[in-house]
Amino acid sequence: MAKMKLVIATPVRAAEMGAASVSLGYAEMLNKIFRLLPTSETLAGSITFSCDIVRGRNRIAAKILREIPEATHVLWVDDDQWCEDVNIITEMMNLGVDVVGAPYTNKRQPLHWVHRNLTPQACMAGDLLEVAGVGFGFTLTSVSCLKRMSEVERKYTDHPNPHKVANIFGHLFDHPLLEKGVAIKEEDQALLSEDYSFCVRARKLGIPIHIYVKGGIVYHAGSHAWTAREMPGGVIG
Repeated sequence: MAKMKLVIATPVRAAEMGAASVSLGYAEMLNKIFRLLPTSETLAGSITFSCDIVRGRNRIAAKILREIPEATHVLWVDDDQWCEDVNIITEMMNLGVDVVGAPYTNKRQPLHWVHRNLTPQACMAGDLLEVAGVGFGFTLTSVSCLKRMSEVERKYTDHPNPHKVANIFGHLFDHPLLEKGVAIKEEDQALLSEDYSFCVRARKLGIPIHIYVKGGIVYHAGSHAWTAREMPGGVIG
């Protein structure tokens, strides 16, 4: 079996890289990940700090494909999120799917899951639930998935750098009924976030999106560290 290599990708916000702020929970999680996976590579905001999130994520994906060809997986984790048990990362890598997220909530009341279910909702398949989209606050993608998507999406030059970057996270307009062939007027469609837009593109290529139902607790820092423990029901769905 080929050896797996994980890249941790975190867009951060700052005018200068050294001034970027991250949550303590995120920083402590990185230390645990490095003990669990000592060969992991961290790709943080040194290449994205002055970008909007769309160009930042596009730039990360392009850099991985260009400069880290031996990588097999990318953990997209935001600087305000961390998991309770870092062992879920290796578990997710071993699932053999291209896009899988650990379930987490938004960070204010009323709490809700960030992932979007299919309509009608899919049935569980082992430890996986197929969904329509996931947030990229704590999501694992295969590098082969990034490559496949980058090959078909429009490229642009990442000025002032000379690199050609695929627009795999660019905002899309969408409506749940469009994929069912229903004609929806443009003004009735929503402008999706960059992560949901990525998921729409992936699904059009036949790449399913999953939630790992054994992902445990993922914290999302806002006014405090929000988790599903505070959400009525607190179950995947």
